[in-house]
Amino acid sequence: MAVPCFGSPLRARAGVRFLALIALTAATACSNGSSPAPTGSPSASAKPATTITVTMKEYSLALSPGRAPTGSVTFVVRNAGDLAHALVVAGPGVSDAHTSTIPPGGQARLTVSLKAGSYELWCPIDKHKELGMDTHLQAGGNGPSSPAPGSPAAAPTSTGR
Repeated sequence: MAVPCFGSPLRARAGVRFLALIALTAATACSNGSSPAPTGSPSASAKPATTITVTMKEYSLALSPGRAPTGSVTFVVRNAGDLAHALVVAGPGVSDAHTSTIPPGGQARLTVSLKAGSYELWCPIDKHKELGMDTHLQAGGNGPSSPAPGSPAAAPTSTGR
């Protein structure tokens, strides 16, 4: 013989809803709202993004740092001159990477995937390259993208007058 707990089916459903509400409230109260921390470690191939600042003015280019690792590199190009400039990057696997024209005081970004080797950077406007707005950047090799302070490679690379 069955003994009714709640007296009627209607009361039984209300009791089940009440218990479900309590369980949900308890689960929510115990949660801090954040998702669990990922497990494992980042892959060995994951590299932090590299940024190289290129300062352009009449008629020079200055790179900081003057070396780069292989992989994705973002050039932050600042026009500190009185004339409009632009930047072209060419080297192993890179042939048509360039910024649009940057007005005086302006800035542009250019992201390029670099392989090991030497890259040429220059201003393609008028005869700016011939006037000294031309330099080289070494990518890859042994060493970090930012050399140790005091080392000869730590100084910014600069060209022009």
